[in-house]
Amino acid sequence: MTNPLSRADAVSFVQAAQDPTTPPSQLAAIAEHIFLTADPDYERPTSGADFLRDAGRQGPLTALLDRQPPSLLTATLLSNPNTPQEHLLHFAADVPEAFLNNPILLLLLLEHPDLFRQMDPLRLLVFLASASIPKDLLGAIQTSATETILDTLRLHVSLRGEAADGWPAAAQHELERLPLPGIDGQQALIEHLGLGTIPAWLLDRLNHSTHAHIQAALHNAADVLAGDWPPALEFTPNHSVYDPTCIGASRAERRDAAQSSTPAVLRALADDDDPGVRARVAQNPHTPLDLLPALELADEQAVRIALARNPNTPLELLEKLACDYSFSAIRIRLAVIHHPNVTPAVVEKLASDESIQVRNALVRLPQLPPTARQNLLDRALTSALYSHDPFFHWLAMANPHTNPGHLQKGVRSPYWRARYALANNPAASSATLAILAQEGNVFVRAAARQQLSHHTAEKERA
Repeated sequence: MTNPLSRADAVSFVQAAQDPTTPPSQLAAIAEHIFLTADPDYERPTSGADFLRDAGRQGPLTALLDRQPPSLLTATLLSNPNTPQEHLLHFAADVPEAFLNNPILLLLLLEHPDLFRQMDPLRLLVFLASASIPKDLLGAIQTSATETILDTLRLHVSLRGEAADGWPAAAQHELERLPLPGIDGQQALIEHLGLGTIPAWLLDRLNHSTHAHIQAALHNAADVLAGDWPPALEFTPNHSVYDPTCIGASRAERRDAAQSSTPAVLRALADDDDPGVRARVAQNPHTPLDLLPALELADEQAVRIALARNPNTPLELLEKLACDYSFSAIRIRLAVIHHPNVTPAVVEKLASDESIQVRNALVRLPQLPPTARQNLLDRALTSALYSHDPFFHWLAMANPHTNPGHLQKGVRSPYWRARYALANNPAASSATLAILAQEGNVFVRAAARQQLSHHTAEKERA
């Protein structure tokens, strides 16, 4: 898909946005155009399948971190007094200086003292990263701010001034107020605990937490699948002698016979009408191998789960079972992970699984292949970077192994603690640090300037 605007069209849009006589309705149409073209998929739409494979694009922060850089048109629109209020507030975080210089801003504040409560909270946090916001405007925002906004406001350079001597200790004190993950983040917490991405000081906070879901994660006791159908079979091989004619017996008798070690009995029961019988045949290590491919084709997941638990299931069938990506097949893939015949190739394929329960099971494998572990780490850090949860977002911004292509987007993070982590990240580029050195948070700008000076000193030594 190509941009439908010619160069002449683009110029006419800018001219219309500059014109103080352009009606609000036309400016609103221009704003809608900017909103559309700012989407990173505007030039090359992403299919649904591609979207699902890209962990980075699924987080709630995608709309902030992945947007195209603001254009001249955006700045011009923000400068026009006729631009509707809702569009001014939406794009204010993209070009704060243009928004602040709009003569209509003072009038809007007089009419709506709580003006900034109408701005999206995340976009307001991004806006507050600008060092250009004057002290009196910050005071106006403060009067109707939420606790999260106040936490950011009080550290703005226009209110607090530049960081004083000893600022690293003060910054660390503020950093230790980073919110711990809620119960919705329990599985992600298990993932990061297994991958070792959590620093010691933060682990100490987790260990001292009284929240049950955090303690369960620390002790690997959390199982979101507990109680889900189908339950694990309590299979015990039965070496009693059975008559093959048992196929006409009651269901309880057939299920008992399905644990037989007699091949003829197992052949007779392999196509039983009862899934519970066939599941026991599938899990029975004495079942003839030539019966297993037909059992792999079963519609019932209980049968397929049981087959994945059969220690004699060959690699060819394990590979097929590992490719069942339906949500109800999570237990199948979990069983494949722990199968004695599973190969590193299958494990590496499962390392990109969409289910965090499957990935967490892989993390705990004592012989996890290095490439699979790296895939799990890449996936976890990218997902964390786009997470709405400040805890996981901070982990990604602080980790030097986060994908550089995603990490550089962190300059637009709504959370100042995450930007502070980015400023101290040894993987942050000089270009990224230069942006952070001019932002509004006193600790972020101080850390970025300190790291920039280190970069300069290293270049001089080289």
